[in-house]
Amino acid sequence: MRNILGDLEEAGELDTIEALVSGFYRLRGPVDRDNLDVAKAKQMLDEFRQLVGDDPIDAELKRRERQAARETYKESQAERQAQQRRLEELNESFLELSSPADVTPQARGYKLEALFFDLLQLCEFEFSPPYRHPGEQIDGHFRYEKFDYLVEAKWTKAPSVQEDLSVFDGKIRGKAQSTRGLFISATGFDQNAVAKYSGDAPRIILMTGEDLALVLSGMTTFADAMRAKVDAIVRHGKILLELRRVTT
Repeated sequence: MRNILGDLEEAGELDTIEALVSGFYRLRGPVDRDNLDVAKAKQMLDEFRQLVGDDPIDAELKRRERQAARETYKESQAERQAQQRRLEELNESFLELSSPADVTPQARGYKLEALFFDLLQLCEFEFSPPYRHPGEQIDGHFRYEKFDYLVEAKWTKAPSVQEDLSVFDGKIRGKAQSTRGLFISATGFDQNAVAKYSGDAPRIILMTGEDLALVLSGMTTFADAMRAKVDAIVRHGKILLELRRVTT
């Protein structure tokens, strides 16, 4: 047997050697019982298993499982790093929009809108880009849990006022009951407007530039932000939850 194993090793037949070793390892008793000391055979098999250690085939399967787990971990790490880099790029774009520039409020609103949908894509939300509905312009739409959310994005010099919310609320009220709205205003909202649309079966969730900045800087995820804001509107009728109050 030693000679056979030696010849196989010289020939590089390592798979054959492992198969033979594994076969002996798995034996639980003698194959040929004629003129054989059964107790001695079992003792030698036990000694053989102790000498070999783990079954080489089982060991190889475990090794492959560990290797596959390492590869999966590397891939997930690379994906997370790529997502983090993309989030940093979006944050830089947002900061550039925040800086004084020769850009009209309308143009800045369009860029904010595009940035927001890049964020939705990164977060793997189901969404559709801006579209026109008869008589109105919709800044886009996304799905969260069981609701459809229409999007309104503005970047004006002053906070958004009651008239802005009224127009957006009209767009939502003309849709199915399962439709809500997410109004993003980089400069925030007039408190009278917030009070007007809070508490009375509200269907609008408000997001300020500060809220968006917390998401883009990685202080919270967009999914967690939506979860907190939805909880506030469902439980308290509060349409503007400042994320800094729940992330600090």
